[in-house]
Amino acid sequence: MALSRYIPAVALAAIVGASACGNGTEPILIAVPDETREAELVDVSAGAIADPSAFDVITGEPVRTDQFSGWDFLFEIAEGDATLLWPRAAIVEQDLDAGLRKASVTFEQVREAPEEGYTNLEAVPVAVGDVFIMRSRRDPAFGNVRCRRHGKLEVLAIDMAEGTVSFRHLVNPNCEKRTLVPGAEE
Repeated sequence: MALSRYIPAVALAAIVGASACGNGTEPILIAVPDETREAELVDVSAGAIADPSAFDVITGEPVRTDQFSGWDFLFEIAEGDATLLWPRAAIVEQDLDAGLRKASVTFEQVREAPEEGYTNLEAVPVAVGDVFIMRSRRDPAFGNVRCRRHGKLEVLAIDMAEGTVSFRHLVNPNCEKRTLVPGAEE
């Protein structure tokens, strides 16, 4: 009987030990993907509801706003044919962490996401060739712990007739890690 009261403590120690590496205090990190991925979003105002108009940086996937509330920015073609990406907080007035920051260098030259300087409360105009650094909202899987993902994107095409934007992207899968070099093991 006395042994059974120690089983939860032993189980917890085993879980903590299995999720750590090296010196026992650092979590196991996942390498940044070797390859970029591509995504396409439709205009949130005029596109079909069945097509994704938003992007989830945490999963690195386009999402439908009617089926999934966890997104970080969405695409709109506004009056006067302005093409815009809207960070989450500019639309739903929550999750101030999610944001975009325009880069002044090429996609390949973006090697690390900055800590600050993200636009999160207003729309960001986009054009073909623009490069942005992305920061996600807090990952709900970690509760109140600050856990955001960082990534980069390059706008490849904007099709006004179809109402779409296409871009390539790379997201670091690790919590709060800002390295954006393909294959990096941070």
